[in-house]
Amino acid sequence: MYQVVDSSESLLLLGGGDFSTRRFMRATVKTTNYLLATLLLLGLAGCDRLEKDILSAPDDDQLGRYGLDDVKLGDKRAEAGKQLEALLGKPLQCKTGKTGLGDNRKAYAMEECKAVAVNGQVGKLWDEKVTFMEAVFVENQLCSLQMQLQTNGDYEALYDAHGKKILNLFGKPDETSSKEVKWQREGDETLLKDLGNGKIAIDIRNKKVMQALHHKGDKLL
Repeated sequence: MYQVVDSSESLLLLGGGDFSTRRFMRATVKTTNYLLATLLLLGLAGCDRLEKDILSAPDDDQLGRYGLDDVKLGDKRAEAGKQLEALLGKPLQCKTGKTGLGDNRKAYAMEECKAVAVNGQVGKLWDEKVTFMEAVFVENQLCSLQMQLQTNGDYEALYDAHGKKILNLFGKPDETSSKEVKWQREGDETLLKDLGNGKIAIDIRNKKVMQALHHKGDKLL
């Protein structure tokens, strides 16, 4: 399996040039890495258009926090829940409880919300069938959003339909392989994974918070 990792950190460690020059170098390496990997791994026919899409994707400093069109990490529970229910067309089923974070002994309010599937489907995203959706809120803020899409497996057609939208939402990817694309910025992370048979997983999360949770399943009431 091929994998390309953003190597611009090594350039920054050299300490040459001013900040704006180093940031430009980082963005250039990041774009080039993903572009080369995409051409190698996906072999899309529309390479000229793909190159233009990658180069025109927003940089990190042009984006807010990761999320979907109307739901972002850090959104308050009431608004995020409202937007997710509007997207799915049905209410969420939620469990509330308490959890710890890292070495802090304080108990934090936590809520896990899932969409209930009907005939194997919980809703639609980008005109594709959503078969699973779970949102996690900690202290009234959205910290994780996981979804699974069931597609027809024609990834070239999927890129034609949704590729530019995804790049505009998340920007230029940081890492890519034949099965996974990763975006990361500060404490946030988004993973797009090919699970096979047309199944695609989307994991949008506050990485620092989600890794620090103490056995969240055992803590819920």
